[in-house]
Amino acid sequence: MSRAPIKDYEEILEVMNKYVEGIATGKSEVMKPSFHKDAIMYGYETIGLVEGSIQYLYDYVDQAGPAQNLQAKVDILDIEGTAACVRVVLESSDGAVYSDFLQLLKINGEWKVIAKLFHRHT
Repeated sequence: MSRAPIKDYEEILEVMNKYVEGIATGKSEVMKPSFHKDAIMYGYETIGLVEGSIQYLYDYVDQAGPAQNLQAKVDILDIEGTAACVRVVLESSDGAVYSDFLQLLKINGEWKVIAKLFHRHT
């Protein structure tokens, strides 16, 4: 793991906290600032493979509403200059468990999620 400034860790955690807050509240507008406008996502949901625009996530969050008793664990796996990789594990009281791997890029001084790769465990 690289030696990144503490400020980068704090900024990335802030971005991830907004992501988690958006899921917890069921409001995509809370998480949207965390993502690049052209972000993509791929992963397996109960319906099978989900792929493409991050708009799918926004629509899903808005339709699902608040996640009941959501618990999240955020691990910053690595930061190299302007690139970072983060793992977020999400568990809700309805039994859903997700592992998300988010790729971030620092653009114009702001960390943005460029890609989300995920797996639903249950």
